[in-house]
Amino acid sequence: MVDKLIKNGIVVTHTGRFRGNLAIRDGKICAVTGPEEPVEAAEVIDATGKYVIPGLIDSHVHFQDPGFTDREDFEHGTAAGAAGGVTTAISHPLNDPPIVDKASYDFTVKAYEGRGVIDYGIHGGGTPTNIDQVDDLWKNTGAASIKMFMCFSVAEFPYVQDDTLYQILKKVAENDGLAMIHAENNEMIAWKERQLKAEGRNDPMAYHESHCAEGELESVKRALYFIELTGARAVILHSGMCEALEEIHAAQQRGVKVYAECCPHFLTFVDKDMMEYGPYLKFSPVMRDEENRKKLWTMLEKGYIQTMGSDHSPYTDEEKKRGMEDIWTAPNGIPGIQTTLPVLLDGVNKGLLSMERLVEVTSWNPSRIYGLDYRKGSFTIGKDADIVIVDMDKVHTYSREDIKSKAKWSPYVGKTFKGWPAMTLVRGKVVYKDGKVTAERGWGKYIERKKQ
Repeated sequence: MVDKLIKNGIVVTHTGRFRGNLAIRDGKICAVTGPEEPVEAAEVIDATGKYVIPGLIDSHVHFQDPGFTDREDFEHGTAAGAAGGVTTAISHPLNDPPIVDKASYDFTVKAYEGRGVIDYGIHGGGTPTNIDQVDDLWKNTGAASIKMFMCFSVAEFPYVQDDTLYQILKKVAENDGLAMIHAENNEMIAWKERQLKAEGRNDPMAYHESHCAEGELESVKRALYFIELTGARAVILHSGMCEALEEIHAAQQRGVKVYAECCPHFLTFVDKDMMEYGPYLKFSPVMRDEENRKKLWTMLEKGYIQTMGSDHSPYTDEEKKRGMEDIWTAPNGIPGIQTTLPVLLDGVNKGLLSMERLVEVTSWNPSRIYGLDYRKGSFTIGKDADIVIVDMDKVHTYSREDIKSKAKWSPYVGKTFKGWPAMTLVRGKVVYKDGKVTAERGWGKYIERKKQ
């Protein structure tokens, strides 16, 4: 007797698909069987006609908690994840306090206890002020990864210049860790911004122009140089520029231990959309043109992109509205954890992406890159029963009523998707079903990550 049986679905892995059943006992996958093989179960979930995929691992989430809970909090953020098929989220270190030492890491772990509905991990941070603390983060916490900015982000989390980048990457290599790099050229952004403001420019495209393609490409090349020099393992985050992805791919071919992350907003929006959405599409790095967007889908399918992260970073509507008159006054960031899967499923239905590749970049690869593959990322017997049942025929227009995030706005509102998550299970428990979050707060657990 098993606890649950997901019966007669189209089971998809990163290597193929088949019609079959998944059996769950004590929150783990205990059997994978053919559709006709009898299995006695306390509960049967009929997945006939639907796809069954491993739960998504979103490694790029800003829950804004602790410290900025007027924007988002752990309860709402993890609920949004459950509704979007995310079963594990890894929170980035830009909270208050920022996660730059053991004390702040442990404080954040404690702050999340008993509040979320999906499983979670936490990234550490690397700045010019905590170089001496990085070893402590590696050795005495669960921080298997260190996030760094090569350009200004927020005052509380200083960006790294080349000397700090090099030193922290050396520590990453020595400790078998993982670096995560936001690669943009700070000096070029600041110079462009000064020029544009001097011209009286405060329109949405002025912000876009300040984050020029030349600066992004240069910083990616510079990051790759230091990654290769130190032998560190690293992820170049939110790589939405095709030329940058080509540079990362070339480095991979040379044996550099680097991965490319892309975000769904780069697959959806383009530079000209700034004129319509204004501050509600203000994030960085910025979107490029329509030709770049179309090519990104091709590069995603061909393997240039190893992982998808939402870069979920909500702000209040009031904060964003400030940018309607002056784009420079609005903060950077958009919600995204709930809409990554619909964007990708719609791409599958349009023939832009295979379902197997979707699973590879949202579950299989992230589990291996971020030290979760010992219990997440696949339907291997003994791993956590993190599962999403997907209705590929459902056409759904995203509305404000769908939003689980505390922010209650999204640039995806009004977008119509074909393909929609019907049910999400975390460790065998249904946490989301047919539009409603069904799990109690606290079901989500902190997951220790293994250094690779």
